[in-house]
Amino acid sequence: MNTYTETGEYNGSHYGAGSLSAFVVGAAIGAAAALILAPASGRDTRAYLKRRGNDFGRDAMQRGRETWREQSERVKSAIATGWERAEGAMHQAREHGEEAYREARDSRQMGDPSAVRPGYRSESHRSTE
Repeated sequence: MNTYTETGEYNGSHYGAGSLSAFVVGAAIGAAAALILAPASGRDTRAYLKRRGNDFGRDAMQRGRETWREQSERVKSAIATGWERAEGAMHQAREHGEEAYREARDSRQMGDPSAVRPGYRSESHRSTE
């Protein structure tokens, strides 16, 4: 323990046994930690990195396959929905076309001249080739 004399002089020659033992214990703990936490040898480090790299590669491949499957299903579903909508639209267009044809045919048969479009030949004027 450091003290000052009555005259104000510093008396620093008192080192307690506790201070020295704390230093020794601290040094021992530091040395043990250094041995435990010291990096592995080059061979061990390379093996560890190779193992971790292979694990990472396998994980990435698995996630890629899962993503591919999920996206493939989404695309297939979108294509199926598109085909269904296209079929519905074609069916509706065909129905409208057939209805317009029937109306035009019925109007023509009833003698409505507005039903025949100018520039179109009637069936009797078509050539039989």
